[in-house]
Amino acid sequence: MKKNVLLILFFNFILANNPNIVAESDSTKPIALDAVEVLAESKSITSGMFLRNAEPSDVVSKSELDQFRYTDIHRIVGRIPGVYISEEDGLGLRPNIGLRGSGSLRMEKLNVMEDGVLIAPAPYASPAAYYSPTAGRMESIEVRKGSTQIKHGPFTTGGSLNYISTSIPTSKLNSVSLDMGSYSKTLMQVRSGDVLGNFAYLIELYSDKTDGFKELDGGGDTGYSKTDFMTKLRYSFSESHALEFKYSMTDEISDETYLGLTDSDFSDNPLRRYRATALDEMDADHSQVMLSYAAKLNDKMSLAIVGYSNDFARNWYKLNKVNGMSLSSITKPTTDGWNEFYLLMDAQNSADDAYRIKANNREYYSSGVQAVLNVSAGAHDIQAGVRIHNDEMDRFQWEDRYAMQNGKLVMTTQATKGSDSNRIDSAEATALFVEDRFTTGAMTVTAGARYEEITVIRDDWGKTDPDRSEAPSERKHTVDVVVPGIGVEYAINEFQTVSVGVHKGFAPPGPGTSGVTDKAVDPETSLNTEIGFKSNQGLNSLEFTLFTNSYDNLLGADTAASGGGSDELFNGGAVDISGFELYLRRILVDNGRVQMPFELSWTSTNSEFQESFDGFWGDVSKGDELPYLPDTIIALNLGLNVDKLSANISMKKTSEMRTVAGSGTISGSNATDELTIIDLGMRYALQDNIRLSVGINNFMDNDGIAARRPYGARPTMPRSFSLGVDYTF
Repeated sequence: MKKNVLLILFFNFILANNPNIVAESDSTKPIALDAVEVLAESKSITSGMFLRNAEPSDVVSKSELDQFRYTDIHRIVGRIPGVYISEEDGLGLRPNIGLRGSGSLRMEKLNVMEDGVLIAPAPYASPAAYYSPTAGRMESIEVRKGSTQIKHGPFTTGGSLNYISTSIPTSKLNSVSLDMGSYSKTLMQVRSGDVLGNFAYLIELYSDKTDGFKELDGGGDTGYSKTDFMTKLRYSFSESHALEFKYSMTDEISDETYLGLTDSDFSDNPLRRYRATALDEMDADHSQVMLSYAAKLNDKMSLAIVGYSNDFARNWYKLNKVNGMSLSSITKPTTDGWNEFYLLMDAQNSADDAYRIKANNREYYSSGVQAVLNVSAGAHDIQAGVRIHNDEMDRFQWEDRYAMQNGKLVMTTQATKGSDSNRIDSAEATALFVEDRFTTGAMTVTAGARYEEITVIRDDWGKTDPDRSEAPSERKHTVDVVVPGIGVEYAINEFQTVSVGVHKGFAPPGPGTSGVTDKAVDPETSLNTEIGFKSNQGLNSLEFTLFTNSYDNLLGADTAASGGGSDELFNGGAVDISGFELYLRRILVDNGRVQMPFELSWTSTNSEFQESFDGFWGDVSKGDELPYLPDTIIALNLGLNVDKLSANISMKKTSEMRTVAGSGTISGSNATDELTIIDLGMRYALQDNIRLSVGINNFMDNDGIAARRPYGARPTMPRSFSLGVDYTF
């Protein structure tokens, strides 16, 4: 409460000492207030009026999104250098994305944002992103990494992923987009917006459905249905200040499972899904409310403030055990001695209670207020920001038991709700940052620091008090940290620059404990460096970056998503990660009528544990490599633009990955396959307001093993086709 009062007094002081805000209130010119970001700049507020241009970042623009009409976030960001992905469902429903070796599982080491606001269900108390924004409805996607992204916290090692939602239009807009494709895929996006004097609005409806590409034993859908609604309302008091309201909601029903396949079953049919998972289903609902205010206080000072609230509820009802045997054991390459359990995966009949299906029921809440103040003082461009945030995860779960009767799962024992897991994890956090970007001659220096104070609490009622009638056991600990960073850029000439950066990496621990010591684990810290070269001449560019992440204390969690399930936290000790990123863009042909752009991105990575230990990662020896970190990722894109026709071909090659820590030759049973995926996209402007599109994903129908977690071998999506039309009126 004290911190909130101080923040309010600070805002009142700013407003009270800037009378021009009120003096200009008679203006009727509307202000553009696109995606207000605080503690992280967005693409624009009044075209950069309030927040300076963003630091170097990778942006997937609207035109790039339209090239292939992707709805899978993995495909959207997968060709950006320094981005690592690990597929799970082949549809991008549960993204696994990492930056510069930060770890990809559930994006739990990234700052996942929508319009600059933390969007993971409980980013401090339970950061795993079981919800991520619907990528298909976004206007653009930002990926931020490097020394200048310490503003975005709390995770500062890898970087940030920022989804930019559809902006309020600058004039009247009505549009409809329709897509149909393989596996009964249907997609519809409807948008309507306008500017009416000082008032502007946007209404958007998005619907995405598919029956899924996996083949369930006995038949049934393996896809999903997602519906999104969003509205934005903006009122411009003057050219100098405006208020914007945003409300969005997402409803998802997906027939997804944690269970993959044994290697032998994958070899026979990679698209197969076991009969025992027929009832597996994710039921999830998300809503967000944002209220943003931006003001130009004077010619040298601007302020942006946003308050936000996120609610997320999900129940992932999915197979957990078979006759008491864990799914990870059943799907191991060798099943000697476990045949009775394995045979139950596709049995026609079984004993009562043979199948345990767990209701992974959780409710999340997060809210906060954040602000950024921009001050221009000669050669100095200063930003200062604050965020006060709280979140919680209410875990209230149970495990029903079933029998297979004539090929159908029938409940034989109904569990008491809350009898399997019954706890609340919560967090309170205060974050501050200050950053100064100043220029002297050909050199630009960006130096800053971030402060985080985080308190995490776990209230656990155990499995015997589903009514929560007794006092829970409590675990509580507080961490605080200062995260500095500095970057220097030197302009060799008007086209070429070199840069160097160094910053501290930080990832806060959750409220759980180490299973070894039953004590709170330490936060993750690292020293991160980068050296880069850039050359930009018009549409032709070259970027090269060398990076290192030296972890003092790598943080991990033994979750079901990782293939475990104890929910214990652990520290992996010292780890070194290094690599390089290359990005090249060339216009091969540009004669006024025909343009042919070419893009290449290349990421190479090395990793090495600096000490030996026995834990969740297995029996780790010094010198072992981290799992799920490919040595090489290469992405190519070739385009052709002729009059009203635009065509693109994209290829991405990912080397095999270890699925457990190790060194030397990667064992087939502990590795993913090397994957080469080729996608095709074509657009044709039939009229000024009508555009047709055709897409083919995974053109060569590569069916290799994309991942082995949570449990068993998992395929990438097979070849698929889509046809679409965009109509604007």
